[in-house]
Amino acid sequence: MSASAPASHAPTFAAARPTTLALNPAAARTLLVGVLVLAGVAGFVATSPAAASAATTAAGRELTHLLRAMAGLKALFAAGAAAVTYWRLGSAITWPRLAAYALAVAAMAAGPGLIWDMAHVRLGAALLHGGLFATVVLLWRDPAMSARLSASIAARRARLAQSLSARRETPARGGRPCLPSLPGR
Repeated sequence: MSASAPASHAPTFAAARPTTLALNPAAARTLLVGVLVLAGVAGFVATSPAAASAATTAAGRELTHLLRAMAGLKALFAAGAAAVTYWRLGSAITWPRLAAYALAVAAMAAGPGLIWDMAHVRLGAALLHGGLFATVVLLWRDPAMSARLSASIAARRARLAQSLSARRETPARGGRPCLPSLPGR
């Protein structure tokens, strides 16, 4: 191309990049809850009653109680990680990232059910811990997560500052402020 060619004939590479469609937060959250429920139910019904009964008998009463208590505790871990993921989905997300979150949460949700049935304890533990690790890495590497956290922290600090200033201005008994004013403020 010559130097005198009009700018409209210059090649544009930015227009050739494919755009990734973002998903509505409400739809993403609905999909996540659906995956969570389906995987949790699948974890509990994946083992036949006969296999679960045989595994429970072979393990003994004490070990069964211990592992079921651990399954309950691991379900709480999975619920906590799913809650953070649900909070993250309050902003727009792309389909590939949502699929990664859904797979990680599904693995976490299926794990406690498999451990509870006692027939697939190792598989349940592997799914739960693998899903938990994947969720933590996904949340850590997600740029929207840091933006949401920053906005949340800034809003909380603003509410705290407003609350403290309102308490300073409100007179207590005797007409004095509730909190002493800090020097330099």
